[in-house]
Amino acid sequence: MITDLRTMTDGATLDADICIIGAGAAGIAIAREFVSSTLNVIMLESGGYRRESKVQDLYSGPSVGEKYYKGLDECRSRYFGGSTNCWGAIFTPLSKIDFEKRSWVPWSGWPVRYEEFRPWMRLANDEYGAGPYFYDSKAWGEAAIPEPIFDPECFRPIAWHYNSRGETLSYGKRFRQQLRQAANIHILLHANATELLTNESGKSVESVRVSTLEGKVSWIRAKIFILACGGIENPRLLLCSTRTHRRGLGNDRDLVGRFFNEHLHMPCALLIGPESAGGGYSHLVKMRGTYCLAGLELSTAAQAAHRSLNGAISVDPFLASESALLAFQKIRIDLKERKLRPAMISDLWRICCEGNKLFPEAWRRIVHGDRPQGDPGRFIILARGEQAPNPESRVTLSSERDQLGMPRASLDFRTTPIDRESIRLMAKFARLEFKRLGLGQVVEAPWAEDGSWPSALVEGPHHMGTTRMSDDPSTGVVDRNCRVHGLNGLYIAGSSVFPTGGHANPTLAILALAMRLAAHVREVLLKSSKNADWRHNLQTTELQAAAKSAAAVSGLTEPVP
Repeated sequence: MITDLRTMTDGATLDADICIIGAGAAGIAIAREFVSSTLNVIMLESGGYRRESKVQDLYSGPSVGEKYYKGLDECRSRYFGGSTNCWGAIFTPLSKIDFEKRSWVPWSGWPVRYEEFRPWMRLANDEYGAGPYFYDSKAWGEAAIPEPIFDPECFRPIAWHYNSRGETLSYGKRFRQQLRQAANIHILLHANATELLTNESGKSVESVRVSTLEGKVSWIRAKIFILACGGIENPRLLLCSTRTHRRGLGNDRDLVGRFFNEHLHMPCALLIGPESAGGGYSHLVKMRGTYCLAGLELSTAAQAAHRSLNGAISVDPFLASESALLAFQKIRIDLKERKLRPAMISDLWRICCEGNKLFPEAWRRIVHGDRPQGDPGRFIILARGEQAPNPESRVTLSSERDQLGMPRASLDFRTTPIDRESIRLMAKFARLEFKRLGLGQVVEAPWAEDGSWPSALVEGPHHMGTTRMSDDPSTGVVDRNCRVHGLNGLYIAGSSVFPTGGHANPTLAILALAMRLAAHVREVLLKSSKNADWRHNLQTTELQAAAKSAAAVSGLTEPVP
C-alpha cells in the first residue's frame, strides 16, 4: 500500500515491526526482502513520484571545505527511488584489499571479511540484474575484449557492468508495483523524518517524528528503525535527534558525520592514438544481457609498494566542452529537474548546428547500446580513485534551517596527500604501460605532473563513511551488523557505513549490505518472540525466507531444512 501522508489525519500514530527511513536503493532493497512476510513494514519517503523543487530544497546546505563538484541539492534525488532516479546503473564489486587493514592507510579495515561479504555481492548482482558475476579478466574473455599483457606489478584487468537489460533504471519505477501490492508493506510519501526518539533510558529508539511541508505531524512506532537516507542525510538525522542525547544519537564519541569520503573521478591523462589501439577500450561491449566496460585496477602489489590507495582507470571518449552531445545532456538534465537556464537557448542552437554529429552518436547509443564515440583520435584516461578515511572531512549541522525547521547539513569536504599521490601513480603507470604495449601515447594532465590539484571533481557523487562500521565504538558509529553502538532498535543502511570505499561504484555493495541487514533484522525480530522457544514459533514464510537467504549466500542450490 502507498499513501500520501498529506492526506492523512494530523497527529496520527502508526505502528510497525520495521520502519525504513528512505526509499532509495538501500531502502527499497530492504523492503523487498520482506514482501509477503509476516512482519509489518512502514517505509518513509520525503518526496512523491517525481522531482519537486520544494522537497528537493530540503537537501540544500553550505559546502565549507574544498570545492565540491556540485551543490548538495544537485547531486541527489529526493523522491521515490532516491538517487536511482539519476544514476547510471553501473555495477562493480569492492576488491579484497578494500576490506583489509593497510598499515599505510590510517583507519582502514572492515570488521567484515571479504570472504564473508563476497557471497552477498554475488546475490545482489543476481537479484538486481547486472549480468554474470564476471568483473575481472573473465569479463574481458567473455566479452572478447583484447587483453594485452599488462604488468601485474602495475595493473590488473577489471570491468564495470552497465545495467541495460531493458528494465527501467529507477528502482522507484521498477519496483513500485511490487511494493504497492505487498499487503504487509505501507509506503508513506511526502513523509519527512525529522527526529528519532528513544525511551526514558535513552538506550532504545521507539519512534520517529514525521512531518509534511504543509505542517502535518505523525508518529511512527516500531521495533526496528533503519536509516537509509544516504551519506549526508543519515548523519544529519542522527545529529538532529538531540532530545535524549545532547550530541545526537550514536554520537557519544563525536564520530557521526566524520570520515566523509568520495570517489575522486577526474581525467588524469589524454590518450592519443587510433581507435584500434587504446581507444578500442572506450566502447561498451555486450555480455549476456548487459554491457561491459574494460578497466584497469591498480594492483595490490603496487598499492603496497608505493603506499597507495586503491584506484582504477578507464578509457573514455573525448568530447569537446562545447559539443552538441554535451549540450543535449545538459538540456535533458534540466528537463528532468524541471529547471530553466538562460544557457538552454545557446545549447539548443548548438544542437541544431551540429545535428550531423549528435544524431549518429544518439543512434549508436540507442541501437547499439554504446557510449558516444567522440574524437576518434583522442581519448580521456579517467581516474577513479579511493579516498583515505579522514575524520576532518565531515558533515555537520549548519545554523541555517530548512522549511521543516531542521538544521541544514553542512559539508566540509577535504582531500589528503595520499589521495592525490595515488591518482598521480595511476597516470604514471598508464603512460608507461600504454607506451610499452603500443596502445597509444599518454600525455599526463598538467596537475598530475607539476604537483598541483584540479579545481573540482568530476562525476560521482558517492557519499560514504559518515556513519562508519567498526566493532569498536571508539572508531565507528555502527557495528558489523549495522546497528548503532549503544542503541537498541536502530540500524543504518547504505554507503554511509563503509569504513573505506575502494574505487568501485558503491551500488552493488549497498545492495549487498541491504540484503545482509534485512536477513539480520529478520533474525533479531524472530528471536525477540515472547515464546522462549522461538524457533518453534516461527511462521512458515519467515522460515522459508531465512532458509532462502542462507542457501543463496552459502552457494547451496537447495534451501536448507
